[in-house]
Amino acid sequence: MESAALPDQPDCLECAHQLLRQRRVSEALHAYNLAESAGCPPHECAAGRWTCWMLAGDFESAWRESDAIETIGLSDPNRFWDGQPFEGRRVLLRALHGYGDAVQFIRYAPALRRRAARLTVQAHAELMPILRTVEGVDEIMTWPDPPAGKRCWDQELEIMELPRAFRTTLQTIPNRMPYLSVARPLIELSRKRLAATSKPKIGLLWAASQYDTSRSLRLQALLPVLGMREFEFYSFQRGAERAQLQAIDSSINDTASHSQSIMDTAADLMNMDLVISVDTFAAHLAAALNRRVWLLLPYAADWRWMIERRDSPWDPSMRLFRQPAPGEWQAVISELRDELDRSMTP
Repeated sequence: MESAALPDQPDCLECAHQLLRQRRVSEALHAYNLAESAGCPPHECAAGRWTCWMLAGDFESAWRESDAIETIGLSDPNRFWDGQPFEGRRVLLRALHGYGDAVQFIRYAPALRRRAARLTVQAHAELMPILRTVEGVDEIMTWPDPPAGKRCWDQELEIMELPRAFRTTLQTIPNRMPYLSVARPLIELSRKRLAATSKPKIGLLWAASQYDTSRSLRLQALLPVLGMREFEFYSFQRGAERAQLQAIDSSINDTASHSQSIMDTAADLMNMDLVISVDTFAAHLAAALNRRVWLLLPYAADWRWMIERRDSPWDPSMRLFRQPAPGEWQAVISELRDELDRSMTP
């Protein structure tokens, strides 16, 4: 493949961004280097290279980009860590991003607690019950912060700073599962709520948040899968997209009708034989509970899924199904149906 011709600044940075969006990672890396040489903002070029390195699975190079960005001294509202060791310090771990990010990166809590004197986690109130089940968490709270005189920490970091703080590599990702848990009585109560069946139970989520609509598809696109009568399907969809259940002639069980909390959802996930989901919080939750997850990804998937891989070093119970080109969900659904035929039927 020929490398794209790069115009002069300022268009050369946009050219690099475009190559990255196309997931032409090696070309994008070269383009960001040329853009920086042409006088484009170094921090923007470094941030672009950071994403390239993470997509390529070269985390060590990504952390060097992070170090370079930090030396520039620009203000970053997502940076809380002072760069100092955690040993003997009272640490506040802030989960300020999405629910899925909190669930994915809380896996570092045991390793963090082994160094720190105390670990307090600050998260959305809805997440507090499930995050309490993580090893190493001494206390969990939500917002606002207590008054200065009552704060029980002397060091803080945002939860997505943890991979860099631990200089994580592909080989050192903490992926011992499960790291979240659900009490047995809740799982039994969920089993009673769910429709009784002898068929394999498959949970479904077809729409992510509005943050990135390319992650979502319409439920109707899954009709070739929903027509497989040897399975029992359960919707875990929430939000406006849940209404799509009414538009198809299907016997999908709607867990939202009886499971209101995240702990209820976690208990329902524990009773699934398989979860088929787009890139959502519930997919992260299922993986953290060590449930089998088939994740449907857009062509330009998030950096954490890297490129070309069918597995996830973050989550051993996950299998990745990727669009072969932007917007091509039909090929993903066809592959999904074939794989269900091969691996889930007697």
